[in-house]
Amino acid sequence: MGDTHAILAHDVGTSGTKSILMEIADTINIKATHLTEYDVIYPPGIPHAAEQDPKDWWNAICSGTKQVLQRTRMRPEAIDAISFSTQAQCALFVDEAGNPLDNPYIWIDGRAMEEFEKGCRSGLLKIEGYNLFKVIKFLRITNGGPGSAKDPLWKYAWFKKHKPGLYSKLHKMLDVKDYLTFKCTGDFACSMDSANATWVFDTRKNKLQWHEGLCKRYGIDMGHLPEVRYSTDLAGELHQDAAREMGLVEGIPVIMGGIDASCIPIGSGSTAENDTHVYAGTSGWLSTTTSKRLLNIGMFEASVIGAIPNYYNFIGLHETSAGCLAWAKDHLADLEVKQAEQDGTSVFALLDEKVSEMPPGSNKVIFTPWLYGNRSPKEDTHVRGAFFNLGLQTRRREMFRAILEGVAFHARWLMEGFGKLDLPETFSYIGGGAKSDIWCQIMADVLQKKIQAVQYAQDGGAIGAAVIAMVGINAITFKEAKNLIPVSGLYEPNPRNKEIYDKLFVAFKKFHENNRSMYRFLNS
Repeated sequence: MGDTHAILAHDVGTSGTKSILMEIADTINIKATHLTEYDVIYPPGIPHAAEQDPKDWWNAICSGTKQVLQRTRMRPEAIDAISFSTQAQCALFVDEAGNPLDNPYIWIDGRAMEEFEKGCRSGLLKIEGYNLFKVIKFLRITNGGPGSAKDPLWKYAWFKKHKPGLYSKLHKMLDVKDYLTFKCTGDFACSMDSANATWVFDTRKNKLQWHEGLCKRYGIDMGHLPEVRYSTDLAGELHQDAAREMGLVEGIPVIMGGIDASCIPIGSGSTAENDTHVYAGTSGWLSTTTSKRLLNIGMFEASVIGAIPNYYNFIGLHETSAGCLAWAKDHLADLEVKQAEQDGTSVFALLDEKVSEMPPGSNKVIFTPWLYGNRSPKEDTHVRGAFFNLGLQTRRREMFRAILEGVAFHARWLMEGFGKLDLPETFSYIGGGAKSDIWCQIMADVLQKKIQAVQYAQDGGAIGAAVIAMVGINAITFKEAKNLIPVSGLYEPNPRNKEIYDKLFVAFKKFHENNRSMYRFLNS
């Protein structure tokens, strides 16, 4: 590549924003990071509602930018581009000047249950509780569908019905990233991956536009939807007011960027046909980069538009992945937390040490990692986590290992739905789980794949956004980007562990099959 570029990327999540300043030449080098935390607002009197203050997002962008510049002593004019990776499926309603009319309804907001039930579940002929004819239309046009009250089109309907005075002033419905690029540039636009997540965008390759029929059917004024661009397109140049607030100079290119589920694959190095990665953050997934618009309706897996133009991410979702280990730390690992504090070490490093002392298979203890229900391969909001096959000799360290193995079993279950793809022998591994050597080895043994751990495992979204920015300013291609992603190790499957993991995987799936009705009885 030769030239060194300075890229400022902001990873805007639910609990905070991580601002990262990177220098990119022959590799990606993180120079400074800053985390700004903020709260979720749960407004009283509105069941299942979850909001945030958009000023918190913007203040985090501004303060984070100033902090990373100060720590690196980099001149503001040295920044070559700005980009974003953000949470998705938010509905932020703004007026013509871009002022929020209400707090944004974020991705976990489920207030629009009535609108969802009416829009998707009404009618006589149903499949899995959904109106068959409506499902078929969504699948044909979007390759998916709005499966819950959390989807933006239902939030739009709720806003229209419950806040008509504010609705009369509505100019655009924006996602998180759309709002932030507007704040930087003054232009209203959204990237295709974000548009896909509304479920009124036509994802067929010869279409790629808002679908007039779906918008009309569900009462969405197409004038309220922003212009759609590729993730690598220019959102605009940083304008004077935004530059002053961020401590930068005006004129810096602001690249559209992407939602987290599009940026993380790029941050893992999955930039070419059939590149596959496992993500284990609070939630998780298995995803393959593909030019094919595929659908496996029986496994709730599908191709969604990614950040790479003309490519999709075929993805199977896991609601609680490494979040299961975080739960165990908070509720089962009091002794390890106390010891880690005394030793001045990480509690997760200590848990890894305990886990490594246990044999593969955890003496046949199985953990089901469904603490918040299951999305793929069997969508079910009622299932929950469980430890199965405990005995009087079972120790907590076996339970900790069973958690890591349970997450890996779920990834293997997701992989069963990827049969139409030519999967590689090596998967990338990214997210907090990839920081654990023992978890990397377990993943390799359970999946029977080589596992390549990414070095900046918890910064995949920001790194993906930075790569998108580099492509956007014509500094690199996505083909070249793969070699820029630093890796930390390669883990090969141990053939001696195949038999025990094959047996436990069969038991893992049977446990789900045998207990679905009981979970529904307990949790419906």
